[in-house]
Amino acid sequence: MRLMEIENYSPEMYDLFFVANKLTRDMFNDIGEVHAQVGIDFSSCPRKCLFCVFGKESLGHLELSKEEVVARAREFERAGADAIYLMATAGFDFEEFTEIGKAVKKEVSSGIPLVANIDDFGSVEAQELADSGFAAIYHAVRLREGIDTQIDPKTRIATIHNAKSAGLEVFFCVEPVGPEHGDDEIVDLMFLGKELGVAFSGAMRRTPASGTMLREYGEIRWLDLAKIVAVTRIVMGATVVAHCTHEPNLPSLLAGANLIWAETGPNPRDACFDTSKTGGRGLTVQQCRSLLWEAGFKSKGQQVSYRLQEQSLLGPQVRQEV
Repeated sequence: MRLMEIENYSPEMYDLFFVANKLTRDMFNDIGEVHAQVGIDFSSCPRKCLFCVFGKESLGHLELSKEEVVARAREFERAGADAIYLMATAGFDFEEFTEIGKAVKKEVSSGIPLVANIDDFGSVEAQELADSGFAAIYHAVRLREGIDTQIDPKTRIATIHNAKSAGLEVFFCVEPVGPEHGDDEIVDLMFLGKELGVAFSGAMRRTPASGTMLREYGEIRWLDLAKIVAVTRIVMGATVVAHCTHEPNLPSLLAGANLIWAETGPNPRDACFDTSKTGGRGLTVQQCRSLLWEAGFKSKGQQVSYRLQEQSLLGPQVRQEV
């Protein structure tokens, strides 16, 4: 909490950034990562999150075909992505999602982890994801979960436990941060991620996308996000294999982050059906690599840090190598 209260532009702020930045660069050998996400459907979501484009009523329904999802995943691989995420709204059919996952897994390199970003699920579904070729999930307890969303925080935590029990790694983030959020609730999520034993954490600012209910609150500055990224990095210590920020930004990459995302297809922060098209928010892998280069990080190319080790994405040997 005291670190969160450090005044912007003060000498102490730059000290904070230096410590978090050094911790990341020493631990990860100046390596930066680009994870790439394919959004599958553009639909009204039953969870009705107030910060999400999909929380709007009467959006209609558009989705990428299985073949198109596979093609975009393969393009991400060719561009040098270090992991591939498949994202769907809460209303998307689970069995259809796993079939798409199997198709993607069959077509991309076995060395690239497949990550699911979907609705909450039980232990049976967690095992189905693992059997379908997924190595991890992205799943966070969001700020004001159950208030700005129609999801009980306990349900999100239960899903994380289900995933870990099935051998899936859990990727987490303090998000989506807006100007109205207090330091206490932000810090609570930092420590929740650590207590849950997630593989990485970080921070994401809320994007005031057109039509979303929380748009009127606006957004925080990149500098404010960088401070949250830095404090989260110190909280997580040596327990993680990377540290993320979103959307990709240079200040956070100088304050402890080394992982950013490229995106294509439907996106919860973009009213455009395909966020990678002209006017969309999603960056390409190449643009993310360029940003990492600007921050002084080296590219891993096709060598990824998350390698399958038996049924677990991360084992003691891999953690030591990273």
